[in-house]
Amino acid sequence: MIGRFAQATVALFVAVLALTPIAAPAPAAAGSITAGETRIESEDPRTIGFRVSVEAESSLESARFTYKVLNPDGNVGGEGDGEFVPARETDITFTLETNNGTRYIPVGSEFVLSWELTDRDGTTVVTEEESFIFLDGRYDWQSRTEGAVTVFWYGNNEDNALTASEATRSSLEETGALLNAEVPYPVKVMVWASESDGDLSRQPRGELFDSQIVTGGQRVAPDLIFVFTPDVDVVRHEAAHIVTKVAGDGAFTRVPSWLDEGTAVYMQTDSGRGYSSAVGFAISSGTTLNLRSLQSPVNVPSLVNLFYGQSWSTVEFLIDEFGAEKFAQLYATIQAGTATDGALEEIYSVNQDGLYNLWREKNGLQAIDFAARDAGTPVPGAEATRAPLSIPTSVAVAPRSGADNGNSGSDRTPVVGGGDDSVGVGDDGSNSTAGVIAVLVTLLVVGALGAGAFALFRRGRA
Repeated sequence: MIGRFAQATVALFVAVLALTPIAAPAPAAAGSITAGETRIESEDPRTIGFRVSVEAESSLESARFTYKVLNPDGNVGGEGDGEFVPARETDITFTLETNNGTRYIPVGSEFVLSWELTDRDGTTVVTEEESFIFLDGRYDWQSRTEGAVTVFWYGNNEDNALTASEATRSSLEETGALLNAEVPYPVKVMVWASESDGDLSRQPRGELFDSQIVTGGQRVAPDLIFVFTPDVDVVRHEAAHIVTKVAGDGAFTRVPSWLDEGTAVYMQTDSGRGYSSAVGFAISSGTTLNLRSLQSPVNVPSLVNLFYGQSWSTVEFLIDEFGAEKFAQLYATIQAGTATDGALEEIYSVNQDGLYNLWREKNGLQAIDFAARDAGTPVPGAEATRAPLSIPTSVAVAPRSGADNGNSGSDRTPVVGGGDDSVGVGDDGSNSTAGVIAVLVTLLVVGALGAGAFALFRRGRA
């Protein structure tokens, strides 16, 4: 089976417990300074350690480390002072945190680095740029490339790597055909043997959420996918997100979560798996979600199935009722700079409220008079951005009761990182309470204005 991959196994730059040199450029030297090879250590993928040996006849005065993380949306990076003991021969070290509250650089990212070295005589050397792929140094990684997809794995996980590679390529092709979009850059897929193996490489979403949702995969950058569960639909879902970003996200606009996630679920081989029952119950109980409450991802575990199920059902409705050509036009219109409501009106002659009503009527529910309910309709805020790379998107398996704790079976549920915790409740839920509050606030404001006017009137008479 592996014969379908590229023939040669690529030797990777992998950091292990000992400091391991990466591909060595020609030594940088000018005047009295000579720099050797940079070595990388990442036994804990939440940090990367860099070390370079330097000879400086006049002793080293300063060392500045500079790095870039290559990204299709625009390279990001930074710099900092290296640590060393001043001497003619010394080692410079620099430690970069990759997964903290302000920075997330995923495993699989490609780095470019260099050093700026100055001795006590004022001689300055900038080393040649070196590049390497940041890998989880706890494992001995291998890689193979076929077409535009490179898959990475370790241990006896080669068959799962084959599954992930084939599923990625097929999803990229089929989602691209649906949306009339082509991904213009290579894609990397990191395959772990289990979710626990990759825990340190994932960006946490919160103790409660992480304890209740088992993650099967994540799109962690525009060109990078994590796979923890070797399931075809997990991989197809995440690969579809790579295409939806290219097809729909513009300089000032982005597709809403319901459209993004609904499309990714639609591209699974079994789109309704785990979702049909959640949507069916919401329809029968009157607890479906207003599309305006689905702009950002859900961080409430109990609503995950409904969020993704209704998003998928809405996308399926658009394609079945109006055709794939108009669906692709919707993405292109948003990508060109038109907000979601405007794009929907241009293509389908309805905004998000109107689309929601069309979907409700298709499923046997009455339309909602939004004009009378707008004042009480909550709209979640924008999805939170985590520097420096794109927001992770994940496909997860919701845990179930039983010995397997949700690690097997078919209830895969996609979830996404970031976002607002607020989620619309049922259409007959909190809107009435919000309306009462709005009326009370209005009465208080009117009363205050009336009292002020009366006081001014009396003062004028006096």
